[in-house]
Amino acid sequence: MPRPLQLNQTAPFAVRDGALRIGERLTMARKRRRLTLRELAAKAGISYDTARAVEAGNLQTGLGAYLAMLWAMGLESEIQAFADPERDEEGKQLELTRLPQRVRHRKERLDDEF
Repeated sequence: MPRPLQLNQTAPFAVRDGALRIGERLTMARKRRRLTLRELAAKAGISYDTARAVEAGNLQTGLGAYLAMLWAMGLESEIQAFADPERDEEGKQLELTRLPQRVRHRKERLDDEF
């Protein structure tokens, strides 16, 4: 029998805190829409227990459940903004440091046929 995952206990603080914040934000969005957790779970196509785990920030809950809840509340644009490469300032800077200093084109052989 496989050992149960221990991610909730072993994850770095920033990861646990981020999951809790996402759960809190989803809870707030749900309440603003005057939806019960059961209604949202049904609309998202997930179980009540899964929806409850999402709002609790459980790290062992699949990403699909988070995305389904966002979709069910009409927050698809937030899905598109998630890990957007255009917002990755550090990645952009690293890419710039790796750009070549100059670009060379290979010399093409000239064909002597006219």
